[in-house]
Amino acid sequence: MMPVRKSQRNIVWLQFALVCMVLLCMQKPEHAFAFDGTYTIQADLYPEQRRMTYTESVEVANTENISTDVLYFHIYGNKFKGLRQVKDGDIAVISVQDQDGNMLRYQRSQNGVLYRVELAQKLESGQSVTLIFSCEVTIPDLERIYGISRKGDIQLPMFSLQLAMYDQNGWDTAPLQKEGDGRYGVAADYMLTISIPCEYILTCNGDEISRKTESGVSTYTFKAEKRRDIMIFACRDYVCLERKAGDTEILGFFNRTVENVTPQAMEYVMDWTAFALDYYNGIFCEYPYDTLVVTNSALGTNFAFSEEYSGLFTILFTYECSDMRSIIFHETAHQWFYGLIGNNENLEAWLDEGFADFAAGLCLDACGDTEQEQGYWEVITVVDNAVAGEKINIPCDEAQVYQWVIYKRGCAFLKKLMDTIGQDDFLHIVSDYCRKYQYDIATTDIFLDLLQEEADVDISDIVAEYIDTRYH
Repeated sequence: MMPVRKSQRNIVWLQFALVCMVLLCMQKPEHAFAFDGTYTIQADLYPEQRRMTYTESVEVANTENISTDVLYFHIYGNKFKGLRQVKDGDIAVISVQDQDGNMLRYQRSQNGVLYRVELAQKLESGQSVTLIFSCEVTIPDLERIYGISRKGDIQLPMFSLQLAMYDQNGWDTAPLQKEGDGRYGVAADYMLTISIPCEYILTCNGDEISRKTESGVSTYTFKAEKRRDIMIFACRDYVCLERKAGDTEILGFFNRTVENVTPQAMEYVMDWTAFALDYYNGIFCEYPYDTLVVTNSALGTNFAFSEEYSGLFTILFTYECSDMRSIIFHETAHQWFYGLIGNNENLEAWLDEGFADFAAGLCLDACGDTEQEQGYWEVITVVDNAVAGEKINIPCDEAQVYQWVIYKRGCAFLKKLMDTIGQDDFLHIVSDYCRKYQYDIATTDIFLDLLQEEADVDISDIVAEYIDTRYH
């Protein structure tokens, strides 16, 4: 056996240590937040009574070197109560207990959007606790995107409790702003079991894993992994269509009694959703979910909107199919920008809305409609010039005109970056951004750091034009 000198032994140990560090990094989870939640929901929906009851079990894991004796939860669905003129409709927590049966004290604030729960004992680093919430929902007439429509469709977005984000500033308990969606949370796993009268067909932004009918009641079970929210949609007179894009099944659930939901329009929506999903798979990153659900927007008392959720979006059917295409492309893009790559939608909404508008423009170009694509970018330029000087990385309520600044000017910023850097190089950077921050939370600084790291040209003047240094 040949003798080994001390210096050689040190080198061997150093190499061994480096290998161990690499292996540990490889085993690091895809996202590491201070607190993670896993959700199990059992619900009973009574359309005739305009009521739903549910029990929600939330397992909260403390993955950081901190301890806490309180947890905060959002019920984002209660945001819509504050926007309604009529004061009916509420999602209320009736009781909270932990896995040991301890009844816990809780406080409701911000019109039911925020709940503060006091734990029976401190949740230390490395520990977990399971909370069981008993809740009751009073369902109003649909206005905007929440409630029962005049056609009997039921839309219940974000009705469940979601663990509040814990970031560098601590618990996110800031009130939701009037503008924007306001969502801000960890991608989590959901298991939803829900019963409803069998004349209704129900869908959810997850994979349906079972359905059984007994005594006039259908019970569905959905599994939704790594989603940022949960949404359910139910109607009685529906058509189901299917498409395939990559490894994803696109499932269309449409109420054929709603105005403009014609056979031609339904096929149009499905075809262009599949086109967009396939295109974004190629330029961003592969869509990871087995299903993407598309439904018609239910018609409320005043307005109806197209709206995105993690694994599902609603589309507002209009008189002309061609008018829907850019909306389809925008809502499909949201499956990446906020669905996969999350952000604080109160403070940096341009990271999802600006990206979704930008992606829609690219998709219009890819589908070969030169006239519509040129018109799209012309509108972006006109609106951008109209709000010149406005910064995009600002709280939603500070924007001069929310949709102009956050959507259109955010899109214009990305278009100028692409034109300066070059389309191929810029989309390569965006693809890296999507892959690195999938299921994570992104910020303006994260995106700019990646640009400065990978771009070969000076973009400082463009950044100065659009980015507010107070938040950068």
